[in-house]
Amino acid sequence: MCEEYVERPLYLLIADWIMAEDRWVTAKEISRHFDIEHCKAINTLSYILSEVSEIVCEVKMIPNQLAGRGCQCQRLVKVVRIDPQLYSRLSHGLQEKRVSVGKTPRMSAVPPSELLFFAGWCLCLSGTIRKPFWALPPLCL
Repeated sequence: MCEEYVERPLYLLIADWIMAEDRWVTAKEISRHFDIEHCKAINTLSYILSEVSEIVCEVKMIPNQLAGRGCQCQRLVKVVRIDPQLYSRLSHGLQEKRVSVGKTPRMSAVPPSELLFFAGWCLCLSGTIRKPFWALPPLCL
């Protein structure tokens, strides 16, 4: 897979694909094409429709013949337009992320003889345990 696609969020990959298809698409088709669970495809479509204002969509509801509780409609989505500012904002965020990762100082390696002592303090400071490991009874280790 190209690096540009790996860097993009799933919702944008789905929106790009729907726009390239230039037809009405269901969540079931998205789940098959992207090899994701059907509920994740539904949730991603809902996110695109409600939260991402830069992606303009048309929506059609078609009733199913299923009996049962809840809405028995199938939602069809067609992406009309994706604002280019969305791509520039995402690429700008990725550049900042790459720069910030490069500038983070590295922790010095802990010598093996002090590793157990260091690990005990990490557990103590993280709140996983309240006392340093050497203060616990031997059965708790």
